[in-house]
Amino acid sequence: MPLGLYIHIPFCRRKCCYCDFPSYGGMEQQIEPYVQALCREIAASQYKGAAADTIYIGGGTPSLLQPAQVEHILRTLRAAFSLSESAEVTMEANPDSMDRLYAQRLASLGINRVSMGIQSFDDAILQSLGRLHQAHQALQAVDDVFSSGVRNISIDLMYGLPGQSEQSLRHDLAVLSGLPVCHASIYGLILEENTVLYRDVSTGRTVLPPDSLVEFMARIVHEEMARMGFEHYEISSYCRPDFASRHNRKYWLYEPYIGFGVSAHSFVGATRYANMRQIPAYIAKAGKESVVNESVCITPDRAVEDYCFLALRMKQGIDYNDFQQRFGRDIHDVFGHVIQHLLGQGLLEKTRQGCCLSSKGLEYGNYVFSRFIR
Repeated sequence: MPLGLYIHIPFCRRKCCYCDFPSYGGMEQQIEPYVQALCREIAASQYKGAAADTIYIGGGTPSLLQPAQVEHILRTLRAAFSLSESAEVTMEANPDSMDRLYAQRLASLGINRVSMGIQSFDDAILQSLGRLHQAHQALQAVDDVFSSGVRNISIDLMYGLPGQSEQSLRHDLAVLSGLPVCHASIYGLILEENTVLYRDVSTGRTVLPPDSLVEFMARIVHEEMARMGFEHYEISSYCRPDFASRHNRKYWLYEPYIGFGVSAHSFVGATRYANMRQIPAYIAKAGKESVVNESVCITPDRAVEDYCFLALRMKQGIDYNDFQQRFGRDIHDVFGHVIQHLLGQGLLEKTRQGCCLSSKGLEYGNYVFSRFIR
């Protein structure tokens, strides 16, 4: 099975108040030595020569890279792995670091999918989140990418944000409907402890919308995206026909992927591992010694749990025959009581291949997933 290749770029111009991802602001001087270290790690990979059919350059803000740096990374990946001619090559970008010339250069290097971090088209909300762009820049950035010839464009939006109303969410979705995008990831805000926003909410400086409104917003998103012709193929992801993210599907479908860079995660065979988080240590060690910080061998009991709750993130859900082929066990012998209980609660529904989250189950996804962890 071909690998997915993930490249982590941990740099941002400024870290957003809600972000708990491994990314760092004000370290632009480290970008060039980091890219050199990244390419050393790729070139020294133990999986060198393996087939791969997706590349995903994420962050952070990968669009802070110079085109020559992107070219260096892609050239190193192509030399180290057997990349299919039809590979999906995605790069994340922010509107404030995207323009037409940059988009054209990315397209010429083989980037054929761009994922744009927009979050909202409301300038007041963007400012409250610490985003560096305004709504008009987001619109221009999408147009610049489309004009470059890249037709596979995804945008990120969020709901449940401070100061966000039903009307402002509907405005965001209305703007989305007029854009040449074929994929959207639309997330409910998760308040993470190690963030500025968590501190502000805890002290009362910032107030979030009530849970009832957030749940209503989720239903609005589902209804409006369906009305626009987008398929709700994963809990937070919507796509036009045939434009699901091939790379992200690997995570949910229990397929192998290799991560390069600080904090990058990998899953191959029965092993999951993650790289170190510290940029200076990574730069010093990459390509010379191991940069793996932790490694976990997935036991057969853990594997069936992981498979089920990951598969349930997808609209297609769990395929009972695929479960049998992968693990040599009948799913009903392992989780029959759990599945029957969730079906009885109306949180799962039967499909031709197995079962999936119901409309009600989408609202209580974390509870459903937890039932498969013993």
